[in-house]
Amino acid sequence: MNELERMAELWERERRHQEAQFAEQMQALSQRERIEAGIALRRLSIAEVDATAGGRFLLWLESAKPNDLELFRLQVGDPVRLWIEAPASGARATIARRRGPSVAVIPDQELPDEYFEADFHLDRDAPKATFERGAAAIARFRRGGREGPAGDRGRLRDVLCAAEPPAFGDIEALDLFDTDLHEAQARAVSAALASQDVGLVLGPPGTGKTRTLVEVIRQLVSRGERVLATAASNAAVDNLGERVARTGAGVVRLGHPARVSPALEDRTLDVLLRRSDDAAVAKNWLDQASEIRRRAEARRSRGRMSRREFKDALQEARGLARDAKNHLARAESAILRRAQVVCATAAGADAAALGSANFDRVVLDEATQAPDPIALVALARAPRAILAGDPHQLPPTVVDPDAAAAGLSRTFFERISEAYPKAPRMLVRQHRMHAGIMAFPSMSKYDGKLEAAPEVAAHELADLGATDDPLRPSPFVFIDTAGTGWTEQREADDPSLSNPGHAERVAAEVRRVISRGVEPAQISVIAAYRAQVRGLRERLAPEREAGLEVATVDAFQGRESEVVVVDLVRSNDRGEVGFLADTRRMNVALTRARRMLLVVGDSATVGGHPYYASFLRHAERAGAHLSAWADAAEPLEG
Repeated sequence: MNELERMAELWERERRHQEAQFAEQMQALSQRERIEAGIALRRLSIAEVDATAGGRFLLWLESAKPNDLELFRLQVGDPVRLWIEAPASGARATIARRRGPSVAVIPDQELPDEYFEADFHLDRDAPKATFERGAAAIARFRRGGREGPAGDRGRLRDVLCAAEPPAFGDIEALDLFDTDLHEAQARAVSAALASQDVGLVLGPPGTGKTRTLVEVIRQLVSRGERVLATAASNAAVDNLGERVARTGAGVVRLGHPARVSPALEDRTLDVLLRRSDDAAVAKNWLDQASEIRRRAEARRSRGRMSRREFKDALQEARGLARDAKNHLARAESAILRRAQVVCATAAGADAAALGSANFDRVVLDEATQAPDPIALVALARAPRAILAGDPHQLPPTVVDPDAAAAGLSRTFFERISEAYPKAPRMLVRQHRMHAGIMAFPSMSKYDGKLEAAPEVAAHELADLGATDDPLRPSPFVFIDTAGTGWTEQREADDPSLSNPGHAERVAAEVRRVISRGVEPAQISVIAAYRAQVRGLRERLAPEREAGLEVATVDAFQGRESEVVVVDLVRSNDRGEVGFLADTRRMNVALTRARRMLLVVGDSATVGGHPYYASFLRHAERAGAHLSAWADAAEPLEG
């Protein structure tokens, strides 16, 4: 079985697993349990109606149970059902925005009147389109040949599957648009441009990966190439698209307006089309068609129009509507042809508006987070690609553990990097972390190659006006809870873990940092388990009101904070670390802090794992190890 045949089998297995899991949740979990799992909301009402791109409506929803929103974990772009009687009979919609105690959705169709007159509920909807797109993309690459918009896929397929090494032309010295790029970034840009099939950019945390990709895209556009800029998530696409748009390049953003950031709405195809003269012409034809139908129905109801005349009138109306639709399709094509850069998620790269459009290059950000079948949806659009990511951060989300173990959680980026270690161009200068915070991630994941930019290497809380803490003087501190008796626990109806003792200590550490003069909004708390997040949010409610954020590791990918407190949660006499054994999650947690990182964990539990044993040795050598017995983390006196 070749690589793509195996991928197709694993993708189908993942589809079946997710569908079965979704059905099981809907059938086996009560509404209350679905709410606690973060996939449902109850007793909603429409508080506000806004117009949004493409003539759609954005509905702000409020809950009679606002605490439910604390648990709600669905993201912008997730499909949902709004329902009154039962989820299966509800209206389809998409999560559009989050704002305080409200969530906004964009319905697929106009909602019936009863949704404006009474409370209704929300549940996650089953994903289907994503699996269909991935399966179709695998099939296209398996067929190969010259079929499809990207032409001959044979060479690209072989490189992606690591059967052949990436090929490069001459690497030239460039006249950079962004003259502040440092040497490693400039080398990565040059290598990407010289790639003849697949180029790789390895971007560890804080090393300016997006900035590097913007330069790559600007260089490609200056050479007359059309670029499909894509990523696994809408947030990453928007971030890349916004930065490219600021350079003056002609950017068009594809996708449902619910999935597009407000900053890029004016660049969406829907808005550009609606503002064009073509849209006005088409609307005029549609208005005429509506008027013809209205008059025909009125005359027929009064007996003043024969059946034949009525049929002819409807035929005329349908013709006008057809002309309007075709006119808009041609206008869409014209807008896209003029675009130098088209932005879309990898899954959204098969948009009908693109038809069989070909690009010169695909730039895929978050390439280590996109499952390979979804990456292929975008990669089918061009004969060459540039993949950017970091295999030492969060992997693709694969729900079926068997499919993940069999290889579905590995990506093209990883396969190529492992087979041809010299292929990736690594960015080495990071602009986020104090050198003392950076040291362990650099050593454990990046062969000690990371370097701290001069402006961050020694920055500290004192620069923000904070007072010193004599017991925690360094930017990195490990609070060891071994021997305290603060053990993990699991509620009978909750698969997640909590640790009340850890939660109390984390809350105390947060308040101690605040007592030094640090604003709560400059502090983030990361917990390894969702149940622990809930407990921490309750204990730190006043601080959260003032801007403190508490969330899981996954929620902090790609983000940063001046102070980060990490709670490992695990504490047991068996040395079990659970999914902490996936050290990519720990690497993400340890690389979010700018000026101070404080980790709370039980060395007796985690120390049996090689990665955490190395982490503990590093804390000892750095003088950052502090026993929880040493003090109770009391706030400092002013």
